[in-house]
Amino acid sequence: VGPMILDNEPVYIPMATTEGCLVASTQRGAKAISEGGGAVSIVVKDGITRAPAMLLPTAMAAAQLKLWVEDEANWPAIEAAFNSTTNFGKIKSVSVAVA
Repeated sequence: VGPMILDNEPVYIPMATTEGCLVASTQRGAKAISEGGGAVSIVVKDGITRAPAMLLPTAMAAAQLKLWVEDEANWPAIEAAFNSTTNFGKIKSVSVAVA
């Protein structure tokens, strides 16, 4: 989609979809933004979100895991396990949801 004026520069926005209507709608929005003078941006937090999913045998087991992860005493073990999987990224926080 684009070009769209962002921070006084023309940019193209890649989209991976098979919905032609979504692309057309986004293109109209990009055109409106550009014709209105463009948009400005600022980075307030830089990071990557990873959302591993775990299937546990019961809701009780899921709740117990949630409590374990949220216990600050377990942070060193969580940090060591996650950071051992990459030389580039480091875990900074964990947010747990039970669904």
